[in-house]
Amino acid sequence: MAKTRKASRKGSRKGSRKASRKAQRKGTRKAGGSDWAQSVKRVYAELKRKDRNASLGDAMKEASRRRKAGTL
Repeated sequence: MAKTRKASRKGSRKGSRKASRKAQRKGTRKAGGSDWAQSVKRVYAELKRKDRNASLGDAMKEASRRRKAGTL
């Protein structure tokens, strides 16, 4: 026999809800990353200009120091 009205409606609604959630999540990300990541990239580039052997860890530590000091 045919599906009941409730069952047929439930299946079609589920797909549209899932698609709308996916669309909402897609728009939440920033194109360039978070503010912290952008700040670390900036500090990393600055450190690399001064010293070619600077590491990403050094940049994270320096960015953290600057953030706590309020200069970042």
